Amino acid sequence: MRDISVVIPVYNGALLLASCIESVNSAGERVSEIIIVDDGSKDETLKVANNLADKDSRIKVIHTDNHGTYMARTTGMNAATAAYVTSIDADDRYVAGCLDYLAELLEEQNADVAMGKLIETDNLDESENSYKISQQAQYTVKISTDDQMWPRIMKWKTQEFVSYINKLYRKDVLPDFVEGDGICQGEDVLITCQSFLNVKKIVETDAPMYLYYLNPQSLTHVAFGDHDLDVIRVWDKVVDIMKEERMDLLPMAQFNRWRTDFTMITRLILVNDKEMDRKYAEQVGEWRNGLKLHWKDLIAPHAMPKSREMLVLSLRFFFTPTKWLMRLGRKFIKKETSIILHSGDKR
Repeated sequence: MRDISVVIPVYNGALLLASCIESVNSAGERVSEIIIVDDGSKDETLKVANNLADKDSRIKVIHTDNHGTYMARTTGMNAATAAYVTSIDADDRYVAGCLDYLAELLEEQNADVAMGKLIETDNLDESENSYKISQQAQYTVKISTDDQMWPRIMKWKTQEFVSYINKLYRKDVLPDFVEGDGICQGEDVLITCQSFLNVKKIVETDAPMYLYYLNPQSLTHVAFGDHDLDVIRVWDKVVDIMKEERMDLLPMAQFNRWRTDFTMITRLILVNDKEMDRKYAEQVGEWRNGLKLHWKDLIAPHAMPKSREMLVLSLRFFFTPTKWLMRLGRKFIKKETSIILHSGDKR
């Protein structure tokens, strides 16, 4: 039986596509459809994609203008026709056999989503040789319900739960995704929060599924830039969605939106770049106003670690000296204070 659609959003990934397709093929025999969404690439991506499609009837190619990873991924997901849907970035890899295994779990547990282990790596070749699904292995399987899932998504304790890429969804639970033109950073949050609105049961396993390449050239490794502002847009959209769909989840969504103001201020301070200070002066003013309005919510009991509560208070009441001290000792406090609230595009 072939009943899995795999979506590959790609931008300037001509050199990556063939290896990614090979990885998809190794992930299972149930893959019926591979949808490559070329997000307005400037290299030979479209040509490579079309050549691959000529050799494999399962491959479909969609070419769009450049609208960002979120729109590329959701365009592919909307176009998917198989019973189950997942997505992979062109510079990542699947663990051999993982998609067939997750599909079996979905059916055995009558679940809406199956989630495997996400493994971060800076050496894909070595990791591909190290991980595979074994019939002899005794993997842990856990069932979670709606009430158990949402706190884990909203509290952002691990990227693994929030990420879209390490999950296999039943197509019929996926929503009509909201518009998000230009969003590249934090897109997993927006996709996952929408996708889980109709999810009632998720099956988790510690079986390895997804090899996430820590690309040193990606946006997530750039100190600070316009892409970081995507995270603000993402949480604004999540707040609006919860107002319409799940009022019970609105407080958690709002908290994350307020915490993002604090995060943006902290990250920009730690960059320690006067040009950046001038460029984002207006945004910093907006983030500081947000901090003034919501600092009490951010330091509520159990809302954040104590060390971050102290930093919230310091930035709220003593912004300039706190900024100076943070920059003076940024090598020592960066790990503690940089709470990046996104996962996402590695362009």
